[in-house]
Amino acid sequence: MNIFLKKIGLFALGTALILMPLSETFAARKQLRLATGFTGSSMHMFGTVLAKHLQKSLRIRVTAQPYIGPSVFIPVVNSGDVEMGLTSMVDGGTAYAGVGREANKNLRAVARLWAMPFAFMTKKDSGIKTVADLKGKKVVLEVTAAHAINLMAGAMLEAAGLNENDVQVVTVSGVGQGMEAVVEGNADASPGSLRMGVVKKADATVGINVLDLERDGSADPFVSDKAPGFGTYAVKAGEYPGVEKDKLIFAMDIYLMVPASLEDEEVVRILDVLHSEWSAMQKEFSGIATSKLSDFVHASQTFPYHKAAIDYYKNGHGEAIWDDKAEQRNQKLLDIWK
Repeated sequence: MNIFLKKIGLFALGTALILMPLSETFAARKQLRLATGFTGSSMHMFGTVLAKHLQKSLRIRVTAQPYIGPSVFIPVVNSGDVEMGLTSMVDGGTAYAGVGREANKNLRAVARLWAMPFAFMTKKDSGIKTVADLKGKKVVLEVTAAHAINLMAGAMLEAAGLNENDVQVVTVSGVGQGMEAVVEGNADASPGSLRMGVVKKADATVGINVLDLERDGSADPFVSDKAPGFGTYAVKAGEYPGVEKDKLIFAMDIYLMVPASLEDEEVVRILDVLHSEWSAMQKEFSGIATSKLSDFVHASQTFPYHKAAIDYYKNGHGEAIWDDKAEQRNQKLLDIWK
């Protein structure tokens, strides 16, 4: 009897040892959700690419879930109800600090992914060529689902020496609706990413013109205190719809964000996939074609990095460097809510 019990005990112990590595896998999440901008937006296009590669590499379900704008999905990332999100530093920073909304103190950055070209756009035959030409025109400056768009639109006017009192303010629900207002003649100009599907559609329908800041691109870049992480950006003729000559426009840095509560192991798994699949993703989404892994840590951050991401970079994984400057930037942001 004792021999039998001993064999049973040894069998149980052996089984436990065999299953021990699997328990860690079972503890990992079986699904990840990635919040993005609306279908057809640059963020959603990249989000679907990232979700595909995460799903392939991690062998779990990963969904890119579109929302009308970051103002809608940032709170659910902050609360941990959604595991990841794509946001501009303007949206992420103002949401974290509680500028114009309730503070989202639990937002954390994982990586800076790319700079998104951003500008005011008009109909090609409008006669409007520069941002300064918008004086007295009907301009989309209030996008209810994307608080940061309003700040960036205001910053673009500021760069041209204008403010909202110099234009007729038009209000829309989302960025896509702003371009539709231009096409339909309900607005003279609307702000947005040059990579949006709705921009390509508008260009094919009525033709669009991207407004030039008409400033020397070699001079110090314009940076607005109202829209941190947002500044001037040079584009070449033919690079985007509505750009028929070299122009100086604007750009916002796009980051992958997660809640502070996301497990360290999940953050590491996500970063591992970003690094191993980056070159493949560059071929599928042209927006990151010139982006570098070394820029995953970037001076444009406006909310803190996740602690596991910091350790990842500190320990020499990937190409990004977490140095004293990065530590100081990050600590300054954490200190906001001490």
